Amino acid sequence: MGYRPQTRPSIPEAKPSRPSIPQTKPALPTTRPSFPDKRPGGGNDLVFKPSDRPTTLPGKLPPITNRPTTLPGKLPPITNRPTTLPGKLPPIGDRPTTLPGKLPPITDRPTTLPGNRFPGISNRPTIPDPPGRPARPQRPDWPDSWQNNDNNFTNISNQWNSNNQTVVNNFQINRNQQWTSVNSHWNQPGWHNSWGTPAYRTWHRDVWGYRGHRCNEIWYRTAPFHYHNSFFNVHWWGSCWWHPRPIVYAHSPWWWWRPVLWSSVGYFFGQAIAPQPIVYDPGTTVIYEGDTIYINGQSAGNATTYREQTIALANPVLEEVPVPTPPPDTAEPTSETPETTLAQPQGDWLPVGVWALTQQEQGDATMFFQLSIDKAGIVAGAYKNVMTGDEQPITGQLDFKSQRVAWHIGQVNSTVYETGLSNFENDVASLFVHFGTEQTQTWLLVRMPSPEMPPGTVKLPEIKDN
Repeated sequence: MGYRPQTRPSIPEAKPSRPSIPQTKPALPTTRPSFPDKRPGGGNDLVFKPSDRPTTLPGKLPPITNRPTTLPGKLPPITNRPTTLPGKLPPIGDRPTTLPGKLPPITDRPTTLPGNRFPGISNRPTIPDPPGRPARPQRPDWPDSWQNNDNNFTNISNQWNSNNQTVVNNFQINRNQQWTSVNSHWNQPGWHNSWGTPAYRTWHRDVWGYRGHRCNEIWYRTAPFHYHNSFFNVHWWGSCWWHPRPIVYAHSPWWWWRPVLWSSVGYFFGQAIAPQPIVYDPGTTVIYEGDTIYINGQSAGNATTYREQTIALANPVLEEVPVPTPPPDTAEPTSETPETTLAQPQGDWLPVGVWALTQQEQGDATMFFQLSIDKAGIVAGAYKNVMTGDEQPITGQLDFKSQRVAWHIGQVNSTVYETGLSNFENDVASLFVHFGTEQTQTWLLVRMPSPEMPPGTVKLPEIKDN
């Protein structure tokens, strides 16, 4: 173990002592030294000031204050300009009220113009009826029973609308879903092969359920208009332009509105028609698919050929436009037994009701048919468009063998409407609308209620299992 000294030797200071920093800074000079003037010819006593600058520079324009108000060759100031220029019109205050060769002011114009102009609307004469159109007859006093039916119909119709408002609203809310379900099969290729299957029967019932809702909707939306007092009644027929006879008031004013029963069909046509109705339902039992038409799942031939046959059926050769006229002694139906009275039709024509034409999916009814059939199977009646006011006769024919009914409107004989005779028993019927020989659409007919047969529960066809 080595020896360790008891005290550590001191180490001498390696750096020299630093001088102390003075506590005060030296004072800055109070005057700035002058600098010699660097400009040529300048001296130390010459100081440049902005006020000594020249007001103008060589080659520049004088100040704007010395600029003349007008320049050579320019027009004088606008204050010295004349109010009118040579060859111009005088001020508007001095203009004449009329110019040479012009009409006098509008205040002096006559109320009518020379020539074939009508006078003012307040003095406009009434337009006479077209040639051959009788004047609208004066409505006679109706028997109390007819007037009571008319008065009661308004109350019944309003009550029906109140009771069915929720049903109609719910259908309108769920319309898209229901329509998508029934419409999907119409666009499905080969759907005719499903005829008679459980899937087809379920779809068939759904289609008619949808059509029944559409009937309720049309009734609900047309009830406020009370069309039975506007057209296809005794007054309307007495003034339509193709009616060749004077009107008779010895029958119900709504004879043309009466629905048809199959018992009345058999009574009216007798042995000319089969005792059992043939189901011919456009869109369900009868389907167009491509170039083929299928009836009850079986091919019925070429679609174009079938349309040609339907157009021929709807255009019978006639010497004049037929007009359905009721017998003069038709007894009005009673509210207790209306079907008994209607089951035995009299006269030469069988009315099958007034129908609203509407699309299957949605839409209001603006076109209406009145249809009647005579004993030879000729279809007659009338068409009314409540939007345009157009009124035209209807002509067509019933095929007794197939029980198909086809007709056309006025002179448009290439657009044809077709349905089955038994469909007129119900409150809603499907029909084909043939646009020539190339296109066919499925529409609906909705029977319009009348004071004799007010709205109630929608009557639909019975869907039987095939």
